Amino acid sequence: MDTETIKIIIYVLIGGAVLFALVKLAGRLGKCNVCGEEGAGNSYSDLSGKSMILCKNHLVEKWKADVKSTQNTMIVIEPDFNTYPNGYMYANTKQLRAWEYPKSAEDNINSILDKIAGKNCAGCGKSATVAFFKKEDYNFPNMEDIKAEPKYLCKSCVVDKVAPLILSAPKPFVEGFMPPTPDRGVYHIQEF
Repeated sequence: MDTETIKIIIYVLIGGAVLFALVKLAGRLGKCNVCGEEGAGNSYSDLSGKSMILCKNHLVEKWKADVKSTQNTMIVIEPDFNTYPNGYMYANTKQLRAWEYPKSAEDNINSILDKIAGKNCAGCGKSATVAFFKKEDYNFPNMEDIKAEPKYLCKSCVVDKVAPLILSAPKPFVEGFMPPTPDRGVYHIQEF
């Protein structure tokens, strides 16, 4: 064998080893951190920013627990995972400013959140903690234009309404889900 042939063989072996390592790493990253299901691919970030990969069942379980445990009022916009399949984000008004939403969006969100107090849940009659908007009531990304009357719900009823949409989403949530922050805010889809 000449030197050129040996170089080609070495490059092929190195390339094969790198490819093998990448495939193994991708398989490991795609496993649910709870049950080990292959191909989970759904990202969930905790409040510290640490991300985990979850299957859809564990994603729903974690999200429901986090939403139910928060003490603050929130807005939940029904997700449209067929059009915006990448994630479901929570933003308080400070995050909206950082994401360069106009002040009118922040004002509208605060106005909607202020109206939740004293309302009863349309689902079970308990005290409402959520203003829920159907996706048709929301012209993404214009939070300043939300004018429809929300359905007032408790957190248990709202997660029961959204969970089936998460489970039936056509693709993994690569941009992920976020738990609610300690501040009141809004759940909305991730566009990019």
